[in-house]
Amino acid sequence: MILSPDLPLKLENIKGGVHSAVVNLLNGFAEHDIKVRVLSFNRELKEEKQVWFNDKIEIFYCPEGNYPFHVLNYLINCTAKVRRHIREFKPDLIHYELGGAFLITKIWGLNKDKQLLTIHGIARAESKVTKSIKAKMAFYLNDWIENMLRPKNLLHLSNYSFNLYVGKGNIDNYAIIPNAVIPIYFDQPVKHRTSNSLLYVGGINDNKNILFLLEALNNLVKQNKLFTLNVLGDFLSDEYREKVLNYVDRNNLSTYVKFNGWVAQKDTARFIRDADILVVSSKQESLPMAIAEAMAAGKVVVASAIGGIPEMIQDQENGYLFDISDINNLVSILEKLYDNNENIRKISSNAKDSAIQQYYYKNVANKTIEFYQKIVQSA
Repeated sequence: MILSPDLPLKLENIKGGVHSAVVNLLNGFAEHDIKVRVLSFNRELKEEKQVWFNDKIEIFYCPEGNYPFHVLNYLINCTAKVRRHIREFKPDLIHYELGGAFLITKIWGLNKDKQLLTIHGIARAESKVTKSIKAKMAFYLNDWIENMLRPKNLLHLSNYSFNLYVGKGNIDNYAIIPNAVIPIYFDQPVKHRTSNSLLYVGGINDNKNILFLLEALNNLVKQNKLFTLNVLGDFLSDEYREKVLNYVDRNNLSTYVKFNGWVAQKDTARFIRDADILVVSSKQESLPMAIAEAMAAGKVVVASAIGGIPEMIQDQENGYLFDISDINNLVSILEKLYDNNENIRKISSNAKDSAIQQYYYKNVANKTIEFYQKIVQSA
């Protein structure tokens, strides 16, 4: 059984992140003879709904509850639903695809030996880079709850994640397995000529640090190196939206920057297909799905050398890394890539080769099932 909150009722409306990771993994599981029940809690639902992913994989969407805070809904409403589904489905293993406050749903009646948690976001690390006091408090709360309720079996996306958890309580089993990427990205051909097109994918907030990218773009425009930038994702606060749009207006960048808002996965794949370079300027990341997808599509990724990103990118071989504290570092990399068909083609091809080895959905599913078997056998 897989537990993941807020999974969209229409899977084509997934916005990336954990939800993409879950659905991509399900696509890999569909190739195997295993039964899977996914349990998701959604605030907008009034009654439970069952959807079949295929003939062996089912998704149950359950009402989360009407309390104003997720924590209260998880504690008062969702724990009973989790227990009921466990009694009905009798899973060999319960896989939590989100930690933090969501782990409250396990506090009554779950067999601890049969639980697994995938560490997607790292609340403690994210609390250090956010400026919002409200967000910091939420991260601290999630980290505290996770430390109290974390299962003894952990699945990490990166060595970076694993190293942060060394010495934090008893761990019976662990594995390091990245998120899966589906064929829609691998099927994209490698471009042979650059159109100097940049891409940003993800929520737009201070941690994702799009202002750093916009500053680099502004410097390049002044040198008459005219990149275009497509931004895919929603602003996560009105305050940050105003700050970003004011910067664009003040520096006359609207000709070069287009904010597309959130787009569905099939449209994201199209934007990635047409782009040359994905730029990730985040202050904190574990192992970004956007990077794995772009590499699978044979794109050059230029990313900040933080968190687990250096495990994905070998600098100047299958992508580029830059120092998040040095704007000139990013500018210099993009200068070298401008109109550089040879470098774009070489790095893109290397990126696709790396992605096939690390992120292909069937390979990730195989490794995950092997880890499941290890946990079940050791319980």
